[in-house]
Amino acid sequence: MRTRALFGRLMVLTIGLSFSTMMSADDNLFTPMPDSKVDKQMLRHYSPYWIITNISGSQPKSEVVKGKLQRINYKLPPSYLPEHAVNNYAAQLEKHGAQVIYRCNNEQCGNANKLFKMVAPLNTTSKQKPSLLTAKLSSGVKELYVSVYASNWQNAMNVQLDVVEIIPEPLDLVAINTDYLGSDVKQIEYQDLKHKDKRGSSDHPMIQRLPGAYIRDYKQVGFEQTPVAVGDQLKIEQREGKITSIGYRLPRTYSEYEVDANYKAAFEKLGFELQASCSGNECGKKTQFIQKIKAVVDNGNDKSQKYRLYTLLRPEGNVHGLVYVVGYVGALWTEVRIIEETALVDSRVEIDLDGLINGIEQNGYVALDGLLFKYDSDEMLPEAVSVLETLTQYLKANPQGLFYVVGHTDDKGKQQYNTSLSERRAQAVVNALVNQHSIPKGQLTPRGMGEFSPVANNFHEEGQKQNRRVELVLRSDSK
Repeated sequence: MRTRALFGRLMVLTIGLSFSTMMSADDNLFTPMPDSKVDKQMLRHYSPYWIITNISGSQPKSEVVKGKLQRINYKLPPSYLPEHAVNNYAAQLEKHGAQVIYRCNNEQCGNANKLFKMVAPLNTTSKQKPSLLTAKLSSGVKELYVSVYASNWQNAMNVQLDVVEIIPEPLDLVAINTDYLGSDVKQIEYQDLKHKDKRGSSDHPMIQRLPGAYIRDYKQVGFEQTPVAVGDQLKIEQREGKITSIGYRLPRTYSEYEVDANYKAAFEKLGFELQASCSGNECGKKTQFIQKIKAVVDNGNDKSQKYRLYTLLRPEGNVHGLVYVVGYVGALWTEVRIIEETALVDSRVEIDLDGLINGIEQNGYVALDGLLFKYDSDEMLPEAVSVLETLTQYLKANPQGLFYVVGHTDDKGKQQYNTSLSERRAQAVVNALVNQHSIPKGQLTPRGMGEFSPVANNFHEEGQKQNRRVELVLRSDSK
């Protein structure tokens, strides 16, 4: 009964499978078999296809044909056998005069895995009991190659149907725009993104940014040491002086080479001489190299790196320029670090005990010169230690005095932010005196004035420095 039922179904399959003699862009060569569903399909306008011509030993042999390729993978119930499915395609092809190139079933197909890899069906689950037919069909109008591969597994049977319509390679899909060919080269135009700069940052006056760049990272200190890679071996040495480190994000339309070449030209125009350089893997692992030179930009890969160190010799102090470029396919960054060699100014602590007493007695307040902070931070620099010690002597000698510790800023950045920063700096001074020098907490009250009480012109860098200060103010009340 099972055999008869299967035979009846195959009869329906045979009747249902017919051959379409005409083929448009939306038509298939064959109608689908009963109970079949399209599992996957693929269309290539022009492609090579390796049609199997023989099985030698266990290895399939093939030859390449080229044309429009249509691939369809059908899924059928497991009641269909691969061999009978292929027989139905073969019957239709032979009916229309097709030339059978190669045909095999089960063991005749050699190594099933090798055949599977050669056919590369779109559905990769079905591999058992393979059956294969390849054929060539001419209609008088067109020439076709057909490959039918069927195999099954426990839950289904799949048919991979590939049809190659032989056509000349279409080489008229694109055309030259002669207007473009005859026009001048147009440089890419970049939008000005300075509004995205980090608060309080700016270009170094000596060298400007590339168009379209904005400052993501910024650090400037009056005197510090910074590592640089020098010589052919990229040995790390320290350079010291006024340090300005600027991390730019650049449009990805720049190449690493273009960025490097532009800065090279700029430094050479200023009279700088190249001291060291590396490119890509010459610099070593990106993570290690960034750590060595303490770069402020770090987003990229090893191959994208470009590093150069320049030096300008001057009687008043040498200047070094470090440029480090790094990126990946979606982003590009560069750091420009300017090192202006100067002697350490060790006379910043101008407030001695006598000067502090005189300032308080004569004016009721004194500016705490030398009480310096890291840029855009409430963390005090090492130079502040001596100022705190002097303050401690005075406050312990005047335990009954009440004082405001008042923080001030320049007018760069937003007012609300400057007020907050000045308050945090004033609080940091109070905390240091109370926690580290045992000054009674009630003797000091922190306050922040932000940018609203300058003592110098904010239009100049020197004036801005004077305005970034902390003052000790004598109180006459006990509120």
